[in-house]
Amino acid sequence: MFPDSSEARILMERPDHRPDVVILGGGFAGAATAFHLARNGPPGAAEIVVVEPRPTIGPGLAYSTDDPVHRINVPATRMTLVADDPGHFAAWLAKVPVPADATTARGDVYPAREVFGRYVASELAPFLASGAVRHLRCRAA
Repeated sequence: MFPDSSEARILMERPDHRPDVVILGGGFAGAATAFHLARNGPPGAAEIVVVEPRPTIGPGLAYSTDDPVHRINVPATRMTLVADDPGHFAAWLAKVPVPADATTARGDVYPAREVFGRYVASELAPFLASGAVRHLRCRAA
């Protein structure tokens, strides 16, 4: 249920007949869904709204921990937001500082989980900035 706010009422009473896509939760799965809908759909074809009480969409609970010993479970080369570009996260990661202890003797990189969360948020950010995806910061019940 949306809170009683003018933004929620506008969303529900819009007369433009575009479909509404409301994604409940802005963790990895919700952010990835919004990212792919905005990236692959015709611009403006749907109103994409992510209902998420946290200030940032993307990290969610799994990738928001700030403990540096909490690492991703697989090498960075096996994680990505873009399935047809398996090196997408690794390429993004090459542009940010990663502690030396995140790299194994074989050269595999296991950054902190929050780094992957920042990656997801940064990839979604242009769609939020353009209005292709909206963040409704509230809880749904």
